[in-house]
Amino acid sequence: MIAERCKPIAMFILLAVLIVGVSVEYPVGAQIITDVIDLGENGGGVAVNPVTDRVYVAVKGQINVYDAATHALITTVPLPQSYSACRDVAVNSVTNRIYAAGYRTYVIDGNANTVLASFDKYCLELAVNPTANRVYATNYVSYPYTDPHVVHVLDGASNSWLPDIPVGSGGTFDDVHLAVNPRSNLVYIAFGGDHDLRVLRGDTLAEVKRVHLPDIGPVAVNPDTDRVYVRTSYEGAVVLDGTTHEQVGAIPKIGGRPRINRLTNRLYGLDDVSPGHLIRIADGATNRIVGHVYLDDGLESYDVHDALGKVFAIHDSSPSSWAKKMTVIQDASPQSPPPTEIPSCLATLNLPDDGRGVAVNTRTNRVYVGVDGGLSVFDPLSLDALAFIDLSPGSAGSAVYDVGVDEGLNRVYAVQAGRTVVIDGATGQSSGQLAGGNEIAVNSHNGRVYIADASPFRDVPDYVRIYDGLSLAHVRTFNLGTTIYVGNWVHVAVNPTTDYAYCTYSKDNDLRIIDPTTDDVTKTIDYPSSGAIAVNPDTNRVYVRVSRSGQSGALILDGNTHAELGLIQGAAGQLETNRENDHLYSHSGGTLFQITDGDSGESLGRVFLDGGIERYAVHPGLSRLYVTHDGYPEEWSKKLSVIRDTDGPPGPTATPTLTPTPTLTPTATATPSPTPTRVTGPHQLYLPLIVQA
Repeated sequence: MIAERCKPIAMFILLAVLIVGVSVEYPVGAQIITDVIDLGENGGGVAVNPVTDRVYVAVKGQINVYDAATHALITTVPLPQSYSACRDVAVNSVTNRIYAAGYRTYVIDGNANTVLASFDKYCLELAVNPTANRVYATNYVSYPYTDPHVVHVLDGASNSWLPDIPVGSGGTFDDVHLAVNPRSNLVYIAFGGDHDLRVLRGDTLAEVKRVHLPDIGPVAVNPDTDRVYVRTSYEGAVVLDGTTHEQVGAIPKIGGRPRINRLTNRLYGLDDVSPGHLIRIADGATNRIVGHVYLDDGLESYDVHDALGKVFAIHDSSPSSWAKKMTVIQDASPQSPPPTEIPSCLATLNLPDDGRGVAVNTRTNRVYVGVDGGLSVFDPLSLDALAFIDLSPGSAGSAVYDVGVDEGLNRVYAVQAGRTVVIDGATGQSSGQLAGGNEIAVNSHNGRVYIADASPFRDVPDYVRIYDGLSLAHVRTFNLGTTIYVGNWVHVAVNPTTDYAYCTYSKDNDLRIIDPTTDDVTKTIDYPSSGAIAVNPDTNRVYVRVSRSGQSGALILDGNTHAELGLIQGAAGQLETNRENDHLYSHSGGTLFQITDGDSGESLGRVFLDGGIERYAVHPGLSRLYVTHDGYPEEWSKKLSVIRDTDGPPGPTATPTLTPTPTLTPTATATPSPTPTRVTGPHQLYLPLIVQA
């Protein structure tokens, strides 16, 4: 169960392509959680010795020693007078000495796995210079904060303490953080009391430079590239030149205590998200985020094995059940590249304006993204920008809230507040208008179009309107009711195999089942709370977002009898299915995609996105999801993310050549086109001729 909860989350390298205003970013690797280990007690600090392939984890009363390759527990080292897990652990890989800091400070022989020395010093953070054989430790300052902050210095050869390094006065929350560069023998001390980074010579402890960085935090050094990384709240991680100590860059969203893999030149940092926690990964050469690992739980500490490319993460008590766990993450390494066939964010594209609705035509291979004022058209495989269809003339509301596609007629429906524009997919020209709304469902089998219109105003009725797609004639309107609340909703879906349509409404939380022969409600099912709907026409399953009896998720219904078959726990937000692999997609927390088996409800993977989710559509043949974002954060409202599911083909390996973007302008006054010919036959993938203006 734990392993299922920690299914792989994507990694992506951002290779930007700026052509005709579209930015495409492609990944070249991934991270995957390979193991979750029970520590037996709450964990504290962790450190890796890459020479001996040992992992040292502090728990209550002892140090657990694990094999870095197999993750097997090798032995335990009892710590005298240790009543809680040590806060930090560090390793001198040259002498094979291990140092543990907490209420007491310990020196451990890594060969014999015995304690060599125990000191009555309460220390919080450690840094080791293996070349100079020096250990630096920050002291704990307790209320009423009368003691000054200092850095203790331990001689590793004699296990004796040298004179302290004075830092300054301040409270417990004015943290002191440490790092060392063994090549230059420089010591870095970051003090929250004055927000200064102190640079000291390791031999004389003389201060050679001081750098002021607002809201300063933990520090890390890569001695091979001579780069210093300092966490700040306003820029993430500030990058300093290790010689001049001038700022040469910044890496956003790198928080917590940074860690470095010297062999791959990767920087690791933490990021609190809701729900869960992220370890973000940046490329030290480009200062760009190249991946992340999503975890359900908070992190206490972590360390990196350079050669194996593994991250060993200890969890805090949020939730409490994870306080005794260690998660092992496989990242890129010189020896064993990580697997790539996992759910991942494949690319992020820029949109000309705020994006909302999105739909896919799998027959013509087109992705239609509704933006303010029109539709952006993309190739779903190459992600080339193909066209922009301007809908601004005569628009009652510029925003395109939802997009529907009739694959048989090659028609596109752009839903706006005051109208729904019907567009010929071959020419990009308008062929008519229907009533407006905020959500649409199109039956490509019989041409029926269902438009949900949830009024944004109190005491105004909410509707579902039905149209015949061939003639664009109005068939029927359902007056669902009137609510006194603002923010009510109506959801619609259709099964093109049975031709049944479905509707849920927030006022009564009923699921209405619409008969295809009469266009009337043939059955109503009442739920305490209901929401989005999705249908898999191949398995004839209907999924309805419900909440009842303390459980919430996607209720599975039989498409013939509409009897309940089960509940997929936790499925939330918009629901969509993939008919090719029977996957159900949902999202929670605004940014976390969940992928589950549509039959068993088994968790298959998750993908975390930095931008909040507005709407998304699925291309079953490519096993890709195309996601628009809301305005949290604001810059993501003009982006389109592309997610690759587990069973999809690999993504592009080279930068695509983007074609010039034609502007396809529909007629201002819509006139119905001649009755189109419906395309029938099995689903297939082909690329039609790009429409020119």
